[in-house]
Amino acid sequence: MRVIGTYLLILGLALTDIAAAQPSARDPQAVTIVSQVLAATGGPTAIAAITDFTAKGTVTYYWAESAQGAVTIRGRGLHQFRLDASLADGQHSWLINGSTTFKKNPNGSTSPLPSQNTVNVASATFPLLRLLSAFQDTATSISDGGVVTRDGQQVRDIIVQKNFPLGRDPGGALSKITKAHIFIDTTTMTVESIEDSAYAINGPGEYSHEMQFSGYEAINGVLVPLTITEFIAGQKIMMVQLNQVTFNTGLSDADFE
Repeated sequence: MRVIGTYLLILGLALTDIAAAQPSARDPQAVTIVSQVLAATGGPTAIAAITDFTAKGTVTYYWAESAQGAVTIRGRGLHQFRLDASLADGQHSWLINGSTTFKKNPNGSTSPLPSQNTVNVASATFPLLRLLSAFQDTATSISDGGVVTRDGQQVRDIIVQKNFPLGRDPGGALSKITKAHIFIDTTTMTVESIEDSAYAINGPGEYSHEMQFSGYEAINGVLVPLTITEFIAGQKIMMVQLNQVTFNTGLSDADFE
């Protein structure tokens, strides 16, 4: 599954023509649930005040042979994201900078990543940013999928999908890429997982993709998951364990180049 690339790192918000977007359906019950989750995990004002974050810890990749090392994750707004993993063969970096997404290899070369994934919110490691974006963006549809059982646990299924201007997305292909199921723990009101799609680096290919979040701790009053696990097509490909998270450290464009 390594050929697919680490989807965690290839999300970005590149298309933002909200004013001319197609009408979106926003289920009042679903919007209320999202509002309750945001309130329970820090509040929209506190979450929106996070302009950038830096997180450090360890990462394990479950490739043909597992690889483990130190990891630093940086995010700025909704459209810039970077993960640097120091593995045995050197540093691997995955970057998003607006509509540009690529991987830096230990030998200094770069590799492009799937362009389909540049239509979503960048930080898959910080699910509250994605939830807040959907809550505030009236061009994003929000619906309630009801209570479902996943891994033996009852969770609320909130479905979000962004709409784009007809001239930019006449067939709805871009909108389809943004569809995601956000599963809410009904007891803690935290995001338990997000399920969407991953895409092959070369050629067609769409795969189920899931990010799971656990080990929440309060950082400056905002709940942040310290354990993030990624699955593609049901196969675990990565786990991040964070031990340090800081907000608003003054990251700049140069940090995502």
